[in-house]
Amino acid sequence: MAAEIALGVLLLELGVILLFAKIFGIIARKLKTSALVGEIIAGILAGPVLGIVHPSVSLEFFSLLGIMLLVFLIGLETNFKEVKESIYIGSSLAVTGSVLTFFGGLLVGTLLFNSIQTGIVIGVIMISTSTAIPMRIMMEKNQHRTRTGHAFITMALADDVIAIMALSLLVGLSSGTFLAFSNIGTLFFTVLGFILLVLTFGSKVIGQFIKALHLAKDEQTFFSITLAIIMAITFLSEKVGLAAITGAFLAGIAMSSISHRDELIAPKISTLGYSLFVPIFFAYSALFLDPSALLSSLGVILIILAVGIATKAVGSGFFARFFGFSSKSQRIIAIGMIPRGEYGIVISQVALAAGMLTKDVYTIMIAFIVLTVILTSMFFSLEERFDPDNSKL
Repeated sequence: MAAEIALGVLLLELGVILLFAKIFGIIARKLKTSALVGEIIAGILAGPVLGIVHPSVSLEFFSLLGIMLLVFLIGLETNFKEVKESIYIGSSLAVTGSVLTFFGGLLVGTLLFNSIQTGIVIGVIMISTSTAIPMRIMMEKNQHRTRTGHAFITMALADDVIAIMALSLLVGLSSGTFLAFSNIGTLFFTVLGFILLVLTFGSKVIGQFIKALHLAKDEQTFFSITLAIIMAITFLSEKVGLAAITGAFLAGIAMSSISHRDELIAPKISTLGYSLFVPIFFAYSALFLDPSALLSSLGVILIILAVGIATKAVGSGFFARFFGFSSKSQRIIAIGMIPRGEYGIVISQVALAAGMLTKDVYTIMIAFIVLTVILTSMFFSLEERFDPDNSKL
């Protein structure tokens, strides 16, 4: 009986959050902004405001499937041969942005909370940019296949590697020990080796396997095997220390050159993702906000938000000018590096569990992450109105 009630509640919450997300997503598009803004507002209304939907393990599972399918589609639209040309530029900009952001977070965290430890944690939380949000917006605006889009993809991958290193150091700090440089180096080369393995050898193996599978002329089996490949690569990604969404992104790139991508893979995954799972992810991310706590800590949140935006904008966007990017490209890169996401939430949870963050600071950082997502879409819309010429990218 209890299981039936729990299932009924889950189905009700899924229905409500999906309905709200689609309705407000449509409204957002009518207002000439990204649908994800409407989906996040839907989550705020369905959760903290009306109290109909609440965070749960089951809903989190659906939301994670949403982000995995979204980044897979982003990877599927990515030409690895073209992206390779931007590896040096993207990695350099990711490092400058991460270093400046960490020290900005360290400084503001230490000053606001009178604790160097809290400052370190806040600096680490602020490092990693969320790949999914800016790439979804860039796909909507057809900017992902430009030089700027390719550079941003390599920046996002490099950012993930930096975030993994930072998280490893933070775990060592929380346990009272520091990881040996040899262990950090091993982790770094393991992660880097896995990425290269998937994008080179893995891509060829998957391509040949998909090609042989297509001979069966069974679209349902073809689609099911594609999903199985995504899940296998995301599983292996987590085993080497990468987030599952990074694995899904790599799976997409690995399948980007296969011959049946446009007619068999992309349409089906897109329908499955955008009709159900992706809207749930963005709406679910807003369920953690506590309006009363937000109001009482609004000043602190705004200060951290300003530092988080400024350091990424300068560290990545401003320095892009030294690599020959136009003013418009610099703005796109600066805005695209603003949103924080999955790694920031994971690091916040690890720090909270280890007693390195109080619940109040944890709430502030989750609010910071959600607000960066909302502001990113708004800034992209403003930039598009200010300069709609994408030929400059």
